[in-house]
Amino acid sequence: MKRRLDKICSLCEGNICADIGCDHGYLCEMLIDKHIKEIYACEVTEKNLDKAKNNIVNYVLNHCQNINIKGNTISYQGGNVTFVLSNGFKSLQILPDCAIIAGMGGDLILNILFDDLNKLPKVIVLQPNTKVDKVRMEIIKYYKIVEDIIVYDCDHYYNVIKAELGKDKLSELEIAFGRTNLKLLHQDFRNYIKYLKDYAKNIKTEKFEKLLSQIEKVEEMYE
Repeated sequence: MKRRLDKICSLCEGNICADIGCDHGYLCEMLIDKHIKEIYACEVTEKNLDKAKNNIVNYVLNHCQNINIKGNTISYQGGNVTFVLSNGFKSLQILPDCAIIAGMGGDLILNILFDDLNKLPKVIVLQPNTKVDKVRMEIIKYYKIVEDIIVYDCDHYYNVIKAELGKDKLSELEIAFGRTNLKLLHQDFRNYIKYLKDYAKNIKTEKFEKLLSQIEKVEEMYE
């Protein structure tokens, strides 16, 4: 998962970052190396949070100096990580500069992000596993997309989206495939289009007929 995590990490910014659904904590470890000052590792169950905490604490002990562990926070030279048992943002007492919500279904990401419209982070980095087009359509009501790119990693294609507070408009193709992909027409995206085409052409439904039509428009852009 290194390419996926590298891309997500590269898009994070600000002094305070929250990883919502931090899983094993690998992204938080990368944020430590990126010198993010305050990191919040959030998980919805104690079991998952303990798993992340063990990994991150071991990482800090092996890579950092001036370490102090107090309660749910581990501090080190240059920053700290706080572990939060939370369903989304609900138990997070601060508003992060940047929130990462990655590796979940699109509907769940939207539910977490828009649970309280008065507490929207300035910057979001999302990596939905499903319903990416729906995620795009919903976030542009409150956010302007900065980057929206496909990353191929471990035999999967991942959509990574960075957005800042504001509003945006997307074309039909941008909703379907992502603005950055259409602008750069990079190799991962071209491979993704071929993968989609091979999959969709054998399914005779209105949805996939529309997708094939959209794919043809994309292919015309780089032929």
